[in-house]
Amino acid sequence: MRILTTRRRTPRQIADELSTHLLEEVSEQEASVRKIVEAVRARGDEAVIEYTRRFDCPGMTAERLAVTEEEFARAKRAAGKTFLEAVAGAVEHVRSYHEKQRPHDWFDLREFGTVLGQKFTPIERVGIHVPGFTAVYPSSLIMTAVPGLVAEVDEMTLCTPADSRGNIHPATLATADFLGLHRVFKVGGPQAIAALAYGTDTIPKVDKIFGPGSIWVQLAKKIVYGTVGIDGLYGPSEVVVLADEAAEPRLIAADLLAQAEHGPDSVPILITPARSLVEPVQNELAKQVRRLSRKAQAWESITNRGAIVITKSMDEACDVANELAPEHVQICTESPFSWLPKIRNAGCISVGATSPVTLGDYVIGPSHVLPTGRTARFSSGLGTADFFHRSSIIYTSKEAVKEHAHIVRALAALEGLDGHIRAMTARLRKS
Repeated sequence: MRILTTRRRTPRQIADELSTHLLEEVSEQEASVRKIVEAVRARGDEAVIEYTRRFDCPGMTAERLAVTEEEFARAKRAAGKTFLEAVAGAVEHVRSYHEKQRPHDWFDLREFGTVLGQKFTPIERVGIHVPGFTAVYPSSLIMTAVPGLVAEVDEMTLCTPADSRGNIHPATLATADFLGLHRVFKVGGPQAIAALAYGTDTIPKVDKIFGPGSIWVQLAKKIVYGTVGIDGLYGPSEVVVLADEAAEPRLIAADLLAQAEHGPDSVPILITPARSLVEPVQNELAKQVRRLSRKAQAWESITNRGAIVITKSMDEACDVANELAPEHVQICTESPFSWLPKIRNAGCISVGATSPVTLGDYVIGPSHVLPTGRTARFSSGLGTADFFHRSSIIYTSKEAVKEHAHIVRALAALEGLDGHIRAMTARLRKS
């Protein structure tokens, strides 16, 4: 891993050196994705099938796009009881957490009989994209769909790619069945995002699209935004471990590798004022990576994207973490809760050495769909509120109109909007 120090660099300079933004230098890819999106918009199912045959399943047809009840039944049998019990446990924890996030309508009675408030309405039609061609991610389906189910979204459509024979992995289908999602289509990538955004004869148009995916999926979400809403743009996995001299090198290495194994673009970073941790952590990384089935990807991530940042103090370590604004922050210190108020920018904060990020990835409660690429400075992890839209409520009496008319006159006259003034004074005339 690279070793950097704050001796001659500010926390922001450190973060700039370690960061790459999700959608930088992708103009050629974006042009290709735009071509796919426009083709699906213009030709619907025909284009969806064309690109699905090219990238995923050569034998795909429009008739095979929708998952059948027979396929759900086979998937449940193949997944097995033990797997479905694990899904049930994860769903229970994730649902319980997101129930507490449910927003509530409110109304406030003001003077002159004015009533102000907010009304929260579930989004009517939602699309979920779950990757699945090169790997299987039922956890991502749980973490994306459950907040929407808690919000009581009316219609939820799932798109996930099939393999070369036209089958979706049984684990993903069995999880969808457990969640009650039966509008499932065998399509992924940009063509899935475009189909959800514009609708086809087979795949219904939605109001907002959720879910992780490759750079191609993120670019497609960026392109269709405005036609539909999107949850965010997500890049490679990130973890920042904040540690002091009390931390265990063995656990630090395990936490870094747990994110590094996602892929060679993952970003594992240790920030510490304790120089004594550097060599033991590096030794543990070299030892533990050999035990991983994805050791090549993990080691490439550690070597090319990983870093150890040595700071002058824990306060400065927190400053660097805030500049990085990562997906995950893991606090491995003697008094971890004392540092929690110092962390301003993070998708998820795991407090203490006994709180591995992995629990958040799978079961403990919060969604693992989190901001990456320093976007935790202004965005948050996926939650129940993302599946609602908010309407402001205004009721005013004639007395309230009279009381506030002079303010409207002053502002509207300055802006040259006579109609606004007339709309007020019309309420003040006798019929």
